[in-house]
Amino acid sequence: MCARARLPEDYSEINIKLRFDDLAPAPNLRPSWNIAPTQDVLTAIREPKTGARWPRIMRWGLIPAWAKDAKPWGRTFNARCESIDTTAAFRSAWKAGHRCLVVTDGFYEWRKGDNQPFAVARANDQLTVMAGLWDTWVSPAGETIRSCAIITCPANELIAPLHDRMPVILAEEDWPKWLGETPATAAELKALLRPYPADRMKLWPVARDVNNWRNDGPHLIEPIAV
Repeated sequence: MCARARLPEDYSEINIKLRFDDLAPAPNLRPSWNIAPTQDVLTAIREPKTGARWPRIMRWGLIPAWAKDAKPWGRTFNARCESIDTTAAFRSAWKAGHRCLVVTDGFYEWRKGDNQPFAVARANDQLTVMAGLWDTWVSPAGETIRSCAIITCPANELIAPLHDRMPVILAEEDWPKWLGETPATAAELKALLRPYPADRMKLWPVARDVNNWRNDGPHLIEPIAV
């Protein structure tokens, strides 16, 4: 599962790491250490007209294009990898090839039993880039909302003591395939939806301040003793 994420990095550094197209305008990105569902996240997509990699700010929690309204449509902030091509909320986005990268600096998970929060990140402190699906919803009045879901898979041995699911974290060499910049079959794409190696990740306990989505700031990722 992934219900909180963070991205405090400066966009200029993200732009270099994600290799966005030179013509892509910089998004209005607000640094945050506590991003919750329905809030904005930074994504990378393959721009349909040019095929270039562009940044897009999207609402976290996918609204299917066919939905009657933009109210939260179930628990669509996560999409299970095993059923992304069959679940009603996600199958049209999957079929349309609406795959994205959700750019984060890590996420939080809560330990089963006592709900102690932990910050999770890649071991080398690099960006934690997750596999996502996106869709575009247009209201009868013409309002457009782009939204996305983070794909989850079974937890690796590091995350398993906390939760049985984790977000799909993609290695940099897999970004082009996931975005459609290089050819891939459906089977090859699904093969990417696997647990990230535990030895390339780290986690540490943090204060329960992160439980409230209104709290934000670098203090949220400071380690505590438990």
